[in-house]
Amino acid sequence: MRLSPLRRSFVTRLASRRCVHRMASQDDVTQCGVFRRLARQALPYAPDMVVEKWRSTKTGLTVFWAQFDSPLLNAYITLATEIFTDSGVPHTLEHLVFLGSQQYPYKGVLDSLANRAFAQGTNAWTANDHTAYTLTTAGADGFLRMLPVYCDHVFFPTLTNAGFTTEVYHVNGLGEDAGVVYSEMQGRENSSADLMELKTQRMLYPRTSAYRSETGGLMAALRVLTIDEIRAYHAQYYVPHNAALVLCGPLDRTALFAALEQIDARFVAQGHAHGEQPAGWRRPFVETSSAVAPVIDTSRLSVPGLDDAEPPLEPLRRRVYIDFPEKDESVGEVQVTWVGPTLTDKLALQALDVLGTYLTDSPVSPVQKTLVERDDPLCTDVFFGNTERAGASILGACFSSVPAAQLDRLDTELHKLIETVAREGVDMTRMATVLRRERERLLSQLEIRPADCFSDVLIHDFLYGHRDGHDLATALDDMQRFDALARFTQKDWSDVLLRYLVNNARLVVVGRPSAALAQRLQSETQERVAARRAELGDNGAQALEAALTEARRLNDTPFPPQMLQDFAVPSSDTIQWIPVATAHSGPDTPDEPLGPLSDDDARLHEHVQADGPPLPFAVQFDQIPSQFVLISIVLSTEAVPAELRPYLTLYLSMLFSLPVRRADGTCLSYEQVVQQLEVDILDYDAAIGVGSSFNETLSVEFKVPAARYAQAVGWVRDLLWGAEFSHERVRVSAAKLAQSLPEQKRDGRMVAWALQRSLLYVRGASTCEANSVLSQIDHGRELAELLQEAPERVLNHLERIREALLRPAHMRISVAGDILRLSAPRAPWRDALPSVTPPSALAPLPWSRNVLNALGERPSQAARLCVVPSMESSYAVVTGRGLTGYTDSDYAPLVVTLSILNAMESFLWRYIRGAGLAYGASIRHDAEAQHLHFLLYRAPDAARAMTEGRRVVEALAHGTPLDGGAAVIDATMLESAKSSLHFNVAEAEGTVGAAALESFLDSRDAR
Repeated sequence: MRLSPLRRSFVTRLASRRCVHRMASQDDVTQCGVFRRLARQALPYAPDMVVEKWRSTKTGLTVFWAQFDSPLLNAYITLATEIFTDSGVPHTLEHLVFLGSQQYPYKGVLDSLANRAFAQGTNAWTANDHTAYTLTTAGADGFLRMLPVYCDHVFFPTLTNAGFTTEVYHVNGLGEDAGVVYSEMQGRENSSADLMELKTQRMLYPRTSAYRSETGGLMAALRVLTIDEIRAYHAQYYVPHNAALVLCGPLDRTALFAALEQIDARFVAQGHAHGEQPAGWRRPFVETSSAVAPVIDTSRLSVPGLDDAEPPLEPLRRRVYIDFPEKDESVGEVQVTWVGPTLTDKLALQALDVLGTYLTDSPVSPVQKTLVERDDPLCTDVFFGNTERAGASILGACFSSVPAAQLDRLDTELHKLIETVAREGVDMTRMATVLRRERERLLSQLEIRPADCFSDVLIHDFLYGHRDGHDLATALDDMQRFDALARFTQKDWSDVLLRYLVNNARLVVVGRPSAALAQRLQSETQERVAARRAELGDNGAQALEAALTEARRLNDTPFPPQMLQDFAVPSSDTIQWIPVATAHSGPDTPDEPLGPLSDDDARLHEHVQADGPPLPFAVQFDQIPSQFVLISIVLSTEAVPAELRPYLTLYLSMLFSLPVRRADGTCLSYEQVVQQLEVDILDYDAAIGVGSSFNETLSVEFKVPAARYAQAVGWVRDLLWGAEFSHERVRVSAAKLAQSLPEQKRDGRMVAWALQRSLLYVRGASTCEANSVLSQIDHGRELAELLQEAPERVLNHLERIREALLRPAHMRISVAGDILRLSAPRAPWRDALPSVTPPSALAPLPWSRNVLNALGERPSQAARLCVVPSMESSYAVVTGRGLTGYTDSDYAPLVVTLSILNAMESFLWRYIRGAGLAYGASIRHDAEAQHLHFLLYRAPDAARAMTEGRRVVEALAHGTPLDGGAAVIDATMLESAKSSLHFNVAEAEGTVGAAALESFLDSRDAR
């Protein structure tokens, strides 16, 4: 009889017997059953956040536990996955794990149980050196009951032939290549990013290194892969001594180790009790041939085991070209790589991170100013980063939208620039600002994405750190390294630049767009399918289709309803919600609240009202536990003239890099503005919409430590009201936008949404439509001509846009933070904007439904198609009428219905993804537009996927059979869907910033 994760009372008693507390503090607990503690570290700069590292003495299973308060709990079941071929075995295995396990031998049961545990299914990723299986739940109860179930799937999967057929690769009855993994890689393999990254790996690592491999699997290799290869790989690498459970969030120690004991006992029962270091086992990457550091040899074009370089030979430069399919050959991409410090040199790695920020993070940084901020940009964006690997780290710089004529010289310009910075020395004043911002950003990230922050570090420690845990304290203490970097002299910084980026050999991969390659790939696919059809004949094709049908039948064997029913849905009381108190201030806000307030709301209301008279515009103050203040300004675009709406992309792109006339008459150049923003503001951004809502508005955001709240409010005034539109800055911004459009056109999802908006929205009336990629292509030509012939008209257009946006009746402002600790929450606004006239009433914010055309109001029988040569799969947006809004009586039933349809391993997943028709399919409701959208992601055959989606929905609506069985939504599905919606809410409010944003979007002013 299996030990069920549902038997909570038993495992709790087990843990209470085995976990040695002895009435001691948690610091003293060093043994819990078979698990011994290797390390415990509280963050020196956030002592309420604690990390512990444990390992089973029986099986070698490693456990990391990052403890912090959050509504969400996260698990990352991680394995070091080393592969020396392009077969894609780690990636295909990742997919097959979800199709059933020894104790739960049914496809779909894992995600169905997760949905009942206040989660939204499960997920995973495959990286170059590891595979991680993820679970996120709201509340600890479902989380701990899911862990043993999930581990059973990861370590004891069924790995059936039928699962391989549908999930990895098959040939369908039309002779076409298909399969979920195959369709995923079909959408990735020939993208510029994947091609350039793979070429970089081929130039750096020999065949004896797993870092050379395409772990996702190349399509040619996937076509010949077998299930036996995957089974053998699983047996070798999916063992407890090569695995780590990275757990993040608030958990009861006794309950946690009860679940861990159950997992470890399962390993022992399956014969995996080989201790922490089994004889003959070599740690992947660290103790294998992959541990050899890469070398960039610039003395010869051919290096044994590596891909050849292109001539000519040059000192410190090794270059190669790679073509990617693209009809528009105007811009390409460049990737520059250097060999960096070893993993143990944490200070050098952090110094290079800081230098990357110093060189690239703003319009006045050396790289941006020299290469980007000009009216003939050499690129439109640049990214510096490093990847830590055994042997040595890899430093990289990626340049986007490089003009074809500049592809050969861009890296040389970069080298000259960095050499100049090293020779002349960094600006130590600006470097001090960068270091301070990096410290603040680390604290900010711990507030908004704590699980991601910890998991990155802990997965790296598992892969490359000392197994005894003594590296953990160093890895977690970024602040100590920032202290050391603050003591660096100008010469110290120059020495780092010279050693790693100037006098160090560089590998240059030049990505060139090729229309000929796009045509050749299309022809090769068509020829391969045609030849296969001829070889198969009618009988062979029918046999393949029959085999696929049988595989789907076996995979979709229903699991016993009792398996779900026995897994009780947790109580929502177990979720630790982030508290948010709210107070309003504005011309239509009375001094006394209209109704009863909670104690927290009343305290905040009193604090805000005590700070002088009301403000002349609507401000919502949200009290959250944060060291930072987040200011969001939402501006209606309703008053912007139709002919000026396409200029909003230009307006937003240069909002933070314009000259400014301050309230006191002081004039700042754009360089001074950017420099002072770096000093005062931690993060700032401007966009169309507020997250995924209010697409007919603009949003401007500032994030600052609470002590700099008044400065942030001053910048709201300076940038929105005091910015001066200059010919030079407009030309530079327009040139960057125009140059970035070809790269945007390679994004299938972006193009699909642009097509949808062009069909359904009134041209000129919709801000979202006017600023989509396809509309901007047309507008870009007009803008270029106008800047050439009548630049003053462009400046006038921008002034008119500003006047239309900055009307108090059309503004909403959110201030979120520890408002009660702000001595004056309203005064900075009065000081910064004393002349704003209060409106008689707030104008409602525009919704998407206000700008629909006749077809948008009744979508029917219309379509637009666009060929994207850089992709081998399709994206689709199919739109129909939805509900009238959030208050529609059918809104709650619709949300639950969509939760059922969109759930992992539910109807759309099984019949579309499971059949290899698309990598993803879902239905989304847009209440603001009153639309329902059926979405396809990476679909090899979008038409068949749409047809199948319609068949599934109609069968459910009418109760007609699906593949011989009744299409029924039963009570268990309904209960699971409702449970999953708890997670949706918790995820939307899972961090302090997200909780405040949800409060703002739900407020009475966001209407």
